[in-house]
Amino acid sequence: MRYQTYIIVRQLCKSLETVLNKRVERSQTLCSVYSRNDSGYSNIKLPPSATLLQNDRQATVVLLGTVHFSKQSVEDVSQIVKVLNPNAILVELCRQRVSLLELDDKKFLEDVKNFDSRKMKQVVRGQNFVSGMLHAMLLKTYADIAKELGVAPGGEFRRAYHEMKKIPDCKLFLGDRPIQITIARAFQSLSVYELGQVLYHLTTSNPKPLDKFQLERYKDKDFVHAQFEEITKDVPAFKKIFHVFVDERDKCLAYSLQECVRTVADNPRVLAVVGMGHVDGIVKYYGKMRQEDIVPLLFVPPPPYYTVLLKKGLKFTFYFLVFSFFYKLLFG
Repeated sequence: MRYQTYIIVRQLCKSLETVLNKRVERSQTLCSVYSRNDSGYSNIKLPPSATLLQNDRQATVVLLGTVHFSKQSVEDVSQIVKVLNPNAILVELCRQRVSLLELDDKKFLEDVKNFDSRKMKQVVRGQNFVSGMLHAMLLKTYADIAKELGVAPGGEFRRAYHEMKKIPDCKLFLGDRPIQITIARAFQSLSVYELGQVLYHLTTSNPKPLDKFQLERYKDKDFVHAQFEEITKDVPAFKKIFHVFVDERDKCLAYSLQECVRTVADNPRVLAVVGMGHVDGIVKYYGKMRQEDIVPLLFVPPPPYYTVLLKKGLKFTFYFLVFSFFYKLLFG
């Protein structure tokens, strides 16, 4: 269940919303043609996991929904690049995760076989205890999935990056909010009881093995909704986490995509590569987000009162133990 929980949180639930309104076979196409006229491209051949988000005189924007461990998603990127010949590509990454673009798949798969506590500490260094623990759990789950499927995460982003380098004057844009902000906001949205619920569920649930065929089911809207309902029924606190990981990031990604299109002055042809669950949200918010809508989502709210009390409690407990030690030492 832990695998399903994290895929839904990260893919978007991870998550609840997908690009397709019905199931389609991969052999079908969403649209079709190759020439550009005054109103935009017409008859663009796209895989069913892609959405033609904008297609007019101002810009052509294609939104590709992916499953992060899917080999088919990687091939979908190349298929769209071949047809669209984009001059900008946006990926669902932030600066903290940009190293994923240079990841050596073989080396990563070798490393996950020995993913121990020392490597985990290096990754989450600089974060507070609970945020770091949640981040570590996420990384451990990704490592377990990669070990199970034999596929390194983020292959579609790396393919987009390498395709971008082949196109003259094409630019790469990082569209996501920093992962530390997302984790901190998710953690601080929970009460003490809700946090306990989440941590208990993540540490006690028994993961179910995944295979590549089951992974593709996360492109199915009904299946994703069923997973979401199952998780939130067991642990209602996940609704708050999904809001931070999904809806808030949908808004950030939509705004980043708007800025990407605005930045490309000459005949923008933009490909956005995001997790499948973010597609519906981006479609909903694209063209409507303003800077003042995004700024509040980039701040970490003050820590909950209980964390302050906990820190003070630990501090004074430490002082008391030190005092007791020296008192016994001096006065027997």
